[in-house]
Amino acid sequence: MVAHVAATLLTAFMVYTAVPGSSLFSWHPTLMTIAFVLLMFEAIIVFSRESSLFQSRTHATKAEIHAWVMGIAATCASCGFASIYINKDLNQKNHFTTWHGFIGVLTLSYVLLQLIGGILLKYSGILRSLNIQIRLVDLKLYHATSGLVLFTAISLTLILAFWSDWFVSHTNVYTWYACFMALSCIAMIVMQQITTAYLPQSRRPGVAFNNAPARKHKKQK
Repeated sequence: MVAHVAATLLTAFMVYTAVPGSSLFSWHPTLMTIAFVLLMFEAIIVFSRESSLFQSRTHATKAEIHAWVMGIAATCASCGFASIYINKDLNQKNHFTTWHGFIGVLTLSYVLLQLIGGILLKYSGILRSLNIQIRLVDLKLYHATSGLVLFTAISLTLILAFWSDWFVSHTNVYTWYACFMALSCIAMIVMQQITTAYLPQSRRPGVAFNNAPARKHKKQK
């Protein structure tokens, strides 16, 4: 539950600091944090055997929750991007002039691609109708691996945001490091969840592919 607490506290701190509604810019850190730190984290961790808030639910139900929460997160992130884009236009400032802005727009684009991948995974019949032959188990593996890359990009984007003039001016050394440690905890939990649950592992002796039990061969005399 430590990761849930870390995600909630980091989100609450960012929302409190940004004061949503106080300006157009305030919606950028608010919505981005809600999308990336809270919603996407919970959408991924829903499948965890140790940390999921829906332990008693079936895998199919968890997949539905994952899809809906990710969709809401992508919507929040898009609105957060729109707020900073419009704000810069109104103030006649150039776009994507910092590493945070440049990596951020790439990350958001990746989010939308990952969302499309999730739709194709959920409705795999679309691929079959296009005569694209791919096993469902492989598609799940690609989606999970891509999700790990995505959350790494998200973590990098957030770390760069911690170095922004706005964030530094609204924090002191203690709150800055507290936010950094909370993000590090969240990122480690996500990486551990994906790598242990989805990424391929070395096949142990006596274990066959596709989770099928190994056949016992009779010794020939």
